[in-house]
Amino acid sequence: MKCYVPGPNVKVLGRTIHALARFGDELYLESLVDCLRLRTLNTAESAYAMVKFNKNFFSYFNYNYNTNGDNEGPRCKISMKSALNTFKSPAHMDKQVENLEIKLELDQCKLIFQFKCKHGIIKTHYVSILDSKVTQAVYTKDLVPNRVTSSQRILTEAISNFQSSDDQVTLEALSNSILLRNYIDDNIDLSKIIRTQINIKAEEFDSYTVGEETAVTFTMKEFKALLTFAEALGLPIQIQFETTGKPIVFIVHNGTTLEAHFVLATTKPDVSTQASTIQKSSRVERNKRKDSNNFSESASKKPHLDEDISKCLDEDSHLFNFVDIPNDEAPTNNCDNSVNVNNNLVDFKDCDNIPASPTSKTMIKSLFKKCFESTFDPRSTQDVVLAQNSDSE
Repeated sequence: MKCYVPGPNVKVLGRTIHALARFGDELYLESLVDCLRLRTLNTAESAYAMVKFNKNFFSYFNYNYNTNGDNEGPRCKISMKSALNTFKSPAHMDKQVENLEIKLELDQCKLIFQFKCKHGIIKTHYVSILDSKVTQAVYTKDLVPNRVTSSQRILTEAISNFQSSDDQVTLEALSNSILLRNYIDDNIDLSKIIRTQINIKAEEFDSYTVGEETAVTFTMKEFKALLTFAEALGLPIQIQFETTGKPIVFIVHNGTTLEAHFVLATTKPDVSTQASTIQKSSRVERNKRKDSNNFSESASKKPHLDEDISKCLDEDSHLFNFVDIPNDEAPTNNCDNSVNVNNNLVDFKDCDNIPASPTSKTMIKSLFKKCFESTFDPRSTQDVVLAQNSDSE
């Protein structure tokens, strides 16, 4: 097999390689009579991607049958890491590369990529072939009841509202709208997660046909990868799916040179978890209010402190007492029924004789006693150095 890719299409081929690298670790290449197919499959076998480049995508396309005579075209499997090293910067390839030659030589177990760049620079990459077999996924995309065509911008803006920790997304198709929400496992505490749900009306899509309302759950990583691929090419996305448990197919094509199929396995969402999130949240709030009421009732039943706490406060009660500064005149005992407290006599019969609490003025007098004396002259402190300067300047 031998083909030439013109400069502008080299950028598209490089973006395709980078998009497939987010799906699997191995790249399958198959040459047919009228097209060249690139495939990959993730390790969990839950995501499959196939990109077909038609014959008119190339400036020159030479197809040869395999030597075994079974009417099957040349095919091979290479490492995805080697393919990424070949297409390191696809965004700038159209400005540097004039054309690309791809040559598959099964007898030498090599796949050759030769870049003819500007100023006569030629870069050649020899990629080792791991196997001569390809993989094929079995899925249905023609006889499905649900078909939606959307601009990649709408789906990209919707996915941008999700958290980076969300690894699965649930798509629920209704008669007049589509709901996108993050999938939450039943074992996760709902009070510690962020619930995200986006409602997209049917009028927002280019075409909307839902013959059977259903909800399907698939992985977020591969979904973001195909959205990035469609955004780079500026093409819409066709979504075709059946019921839960059956694969969902995303198709990106321009109608003439390129067609890409991204097939994602779906899992049945936990109805008890996904549908009753609000009920569980309200149940948690009710439990919190119930615990608060129980605490209030228990506090009203026990108006006094515990014995240990009360004993502690009694022993350390001096921390909460104010020390009265004694006056110059000694207090007089005008009543027989009195108690001596802190050297002051308090009469319980005559309320007028109860000493007042110490004021801030009394505390200030105790600290700055000399300043409040009647014989104090402020001029006596002039020209007196009370403290030396800390700095020589």
